[in-house]
Amino acid sequence: MTLEITDKELVAQALKGDQQAKAQIVLLHQELVYNLALKLTGNADEAENVLQETFLSVFENLDRFRGDAALKTWIYRIAANEALMAIRRRKGDFSFRSESIDLSEASRYARMLRSLDRNPLELLMDAEFKNALETAMSNLPDSWRIPFVLKDIEGLSLQEIADSLKTTVPAVKAALHRGRNALRDHLADFIEQHQDSPEKKETSS
Repeated sequence: MTLEITDKELVAQALKGDQQAKAQIVLLHQELVYNLALKLTGNADEAENVLQETFLSVFENLDRFRGDAALKTWIYRIAANEALMAIRRRKGDFSFRSESIDLSEASRYARMLRSLDRNPLELLMDAEFKNALETAMSNLPDSWRIPFVLKDIEGLSLQEIADSLKTTVPAVKAALHRGRNALRDHLADFIEQHQDSPEKKETSS
């Protein structure tokens, strides 16, 4: 198990009952699954339960993995579904509205980040920004927060998100539009402070 191994090879070994292969699958993905579950549910206990349920489902359905997508993406889909079920048990179902809207402002969030001459990943590595973002995210309704987490933090495609949430790409785009605009408003003060900071002025001079 020390040599580099492909997803299909790892899955094949696990399907043969190789406990080390199963342990490797868990080790490779447990942190990301937990973080995803925590972001989606906003609750550490629920995130722990989602983590356990996710890998129970992974190993129960491992023979269905075809390798069309990365193993990480396949596991994320399961984790997202488990998190959504946890949210629904707690708060009831929620729906996505797919009415036609002007999405021309959907890029404002990305432009807002680029205005700092830093990309989203770099900002997420900033502890102060991460705290501000997580606080803002906690104020979003589930139907906006979940697509934002899956797309802008976890990097899933619109189609992957739509499949995971059992909705349509236009509905995901609409939810992202609303979520990004709401986050932009919540984070406006933080962004302005960074733009006016001495460090920012020095880099732009």
